[in-house]
Amino acid sequence: MAKKGKNPTKGKNNFKPEEKIPTTDELNLTSAEMMKKRDGEDFSSTIQEKVLETSNDEKTDSAESDYLSDSVSSVPAKKKKVRIFPIVLVTLLIIGGLGFGVYYMYQKGYYNDRWYENTEINSIDVSGQTFDEAKKNITEKLWNYTLTIHGRYEGVETINGDDIDYSFSFPEDFEDTFKKQHKHFSLLPKKNTYHIDFNVDYNQKKLKKLLKSSVLLKGSVNYRIVAPQSAFIQYSDISKRYECIGEVLGNKLIKTSFIEAVTNAVEDGKIDVDLTDQEQYPDIYKAPKLSAEDQEIKDQLEASNNAALRYIVWNMGKGVTEEITPTEISSWIIYKDGEIHYDYKAVGQWVEDFCLKYKTVGISRKVKMHNKKYVTVKGGDYGWQIDYERALKQAKNSLKEKISKKDIEKYLEDPSEENKEALTFKKKVPYSGTAFQKDYDNYKVDWDTENYTEVSLKKQMVYIFRKGKVAYSFKCITGRPTPERSTKPGAYFIKEHQRQRVLRGDDYETPVTNWVRITWTGTGFHSANWQRWSSWSPNYYKTRGSHGCVNLSVADSAKVYDIVKYKEAVFIY
Repeated sequence: MAKKGKNPTKGKNNFKPEEKIPTTDELNLTSAEMMKKRDGEDFSSTIQEKVLETSNDEKTDSAESDYLSDSVSSVPAKKKKVRIFPIVLVTLLIIGGLGFGVYYMYQKGYYNDRWYENTEINSIDVSGQTFDEAKKNITEKLWNYTLTIHGRYEGVETINGDDIDYSFSFPEDFEDTFKKQHKHFSLLPKKNTYHIDFNVDYNQKKLKKLLKSSVLLKGSVNYRIVAPQSAFIQYSDISKRYECIGEVLGNKLIKTSFIEAVTNAVEDGKIDVDLTDQEQYPDIYKAPKLSAEDQEIKDQLEASNNAALRYIVWNMGKGVTEEITPTEISSWIIYKDGEIHYDYKAVGQWVEDFCLKYKTVGISRKVKMHNKKYVTVKGGDYGWQIDYERALKQAKNSLKEKISKKDIEKYLEDPSEENKEALTFKKKVPYSGTAFQKDYDNYKVDWDTENYTEVSLKKQMVYIFRKGKVAYSFKCITGRPTPERSTKPGAYFIKEHQRQRVLRGDDYETPVTNWVRITWTGTGFHSANWQRWSSWSPNYYKTRGSHGCVNLSVADSAKVYDIVKYKEAVFIY
């Protein structure tokens, strides 16, 4: 019973007057029920349930009050949430550590008298074998000794111990290697490769003889010896650029190095030799002088592309062009001593072929004559002709012209028409002779077929065509038919007009009128008032012929002078 005048709960639990004071049984909650209350369950509901279960055992009010005071003061504050993950993690670490320790002790015990994993002795795998097992394994392999030699291109040579009187024994310090390995233990041992100097005996002469005749050295029907080839650059017609062709290593052995390497392998008791291992045998094969990675090759590739990647274009008219392309240029390039040179003889041949392709001067032409029949006329100077010297100079200058590295790189990355334009040199065709027209379907028809002049040596007549028909015809006297004075047949063009001119030769000096030049060697139309025109006949020229000109009467020469035009065709036959 609490004493009067004192409140046993003062300073601990102060209940408001309107709050219901829990009974003794309400306070008789288990810790689990308290946890439920903490986790959010309704506390009053829990107490009510507890009161209903113990309602028949209530004590006196004063006892309840004393009990309440002591119990309420002992109700714990709100508890923190228990963390389960750290506990689980620690537990797993402990279990893992114990397991690792057991495994470590087992492995250490297992390998106590065995070679560790990844262990080779003179190329013989002895991993996991006891010392005695390893000796037995090595003995079996070396007692029936066979050395297999692997070369490039799947070449294989085998040396049998019996063929070289091979024998061996273990050195006294062999066991020291085993003990040395076991000074340290690791669950994940690195690869251990040991070289043991066995006591090897063999017939050196027999071994050397076998190696000199080895298929790896001499080759065979099924194993061809390939000499090394240096890397080189080559123009590709597909990619339209120079490309590097990688080196060929080949399989040509250096005999002394080969014999030395195999001899060492035999003395070391090796059973396999891989000659393709360049780290172990870097100089056993003959090597190419240049590889694709050599700076010399890279410099040559860049210089050659800089020289070849350009287009030299001549516009021939009517949508026709002629061009020197990288393909042609690549065939002219000579790379020597780090510099680009050109085969100018080959360049000249290309230009000559270009000029001849469009040359119509001197070709055979079928011409419609006054009688409507066609006559073949060959020779003369009429027609198209490109000036070779000027065209060659254009080509050479364009080959030497520098192109920016940036433009070349853009073209190599994307050979589009736009990027090609930056590498293009456009040239005007340097004609030394021109004609009336270009007919690329029939290039032999290059004159004005409506307007031209016909000179018949047989009939001693001149016919002037206008609009495809004979508009005028005149009698003429051509050169006397001797080598020095004859009028040369061919297709020519009118070159000049002069009203007055003095004709000069070795034995004459004659003033004439109405001079119309036909050839640059002195043939032309002109008046000849000294000729006896009244006595003219088709054979008159044979005795009274000129020095090569086409003589006309004064009246007829004036008409010719006025009618025929500069550059018109004149056909003499």
